[in-house]
Amino acid sequence: MYSAILISHIIISVILIILTLYIVLRSFAGTLSKVSFSTLQDINLPVFVVSLLYIELILGLVLYAIYLSELESLITQENGYEYFSARFWAIEHVILMFFAIIFGHLGLVYAKNIIDEKQKFKKIFIYFGLTSILIIISITMNMLRNA
Repeated sequence: MYSAILISHIIISVILIILTLYIVLRSFAGTLSKVSFSTLQDINLPVFVVSLLYIELILGLVLYAIYLSELESLITQENGYEYFSARFWAIEHVILMFFAIIFGHLGLVYAKNIIDEKQKFKKIFIYFGLTSILIIISITMNMLRNA
C-alpha cells in the first residue's frame, strides 16, 4: 500500500510540474499581450492544479503517517544518521509543499477576482511561478538526497 501511494504521489507531482510550467509560460505570454484570457485555460486549469495540490497534500499526509511510524525505530544511537537525513521529509518537504499550496491558491483567487486581463496574467505568473519553483526544488532535493 505504501508503494502504491508513493507512486501516485510521484506521478501527480510530475503532472503538477508540467501543468504549472504551462500555466507560467501562458501567463508570461499573456503579460506580453500575446495571448488573450481564456476561462478554460486561465481559470479552469488553475482550479484543476490547485485540486491536484490538495490531493497531493492528502497523499503526502498519509505517506508521512506511515513513514512516522517507521521513523520511531530509527531513533537510536546507531541509526542517528538516518534520522538526520529523514529531516527532509519531516520538515523541509512539508514546509515547501504547504507554501506551494498557499501560492497556488493565491494565484487562483487573484485570477478569479481581478478584472484587468494583464493583471490577472501577472498574478498567475507570480504565484504559479512560485508554486512550480517550490515543487521543482522539493523534487530536486529528494533526487539529490537519494543519488
